[in-house]
Order: sequence, then structure tokens, then C-alpha cells
Amino acid sequence: MLRSLEQMRAKMAWDFINEVKGKDYQKDYRAYVRRAPALILSNGLGNTLAFWRAKGGAAYTKLYEHINRWFKERRPEEEDILAWVVSDSTSSLEVFKETKEVISLLSWMKRFAEAELEE
Repeated sequence: MLRSLEQMRAKMAWDFINEVKGKDYQKDYRAYVRRAPALILSNGLGNTLAFWRAKGGAAYTKLYEHINRWFKERRPEEEDILAWVVSDSTSSLEVFKETKEVISLLSWMKRFAEAELEE
């Protein structure tokens, strides 16, 4: 069955949220997902990804992993989204498009996190 990109985002977001549901870090994860789009818009995709990796902890690590999995789903030849963002071979336009894509995914993740994860 052919699925639209929006359906694929929704399915992946649903899977990500269910992966976190019931974990001891779900409250933090929910808060980070809710803030993520604003963080990306104010600081940029690369800076936000680097921040999540630097912070560590289960919730930040899982959020980074989820965004990276979505990236690799669409770009299987790439290993890591942050490495791709800072690569000399990645254009500003490509980063801009990927930023829009990540924010679109996060929109679904935010909706599902608010509905499914404890505050």
C-alpha cells in the first residue's frame, strides 16, 4: 500500500511515543518533545542536535535517536543526522529542507506525546 509522507510521519511518531510510554523518563521526554520545534527554530537544527547529544540522559538520548532513525529511514546511505548537517558536502538548502522535515515529524510526536505520555 502506498502511504503519504504525512502518514509515514504519523506512524513513525506513534511508534516512537509508544516506545517511550511507561519508561521512567517519559515525563522528561514529553517535555523535550514539546519544546523541540521552538528550540530548532531559534537555534538551528545542528545546534539543537548537538545540545541533545551533549546533555545526554535517557530522554535526550532517546529523542536524538528517534530523530536520527527518521532521518536514516529516508536517507539510508547516511549514518548520523548531526554528522550529515555539519558535513562539507551538505548544502544549506538540504539542511533547511531537513529542518522542515524534522519539525513536521516533531509536530506529530508532540501531539502523540501530549495524548499518551504522563505529565
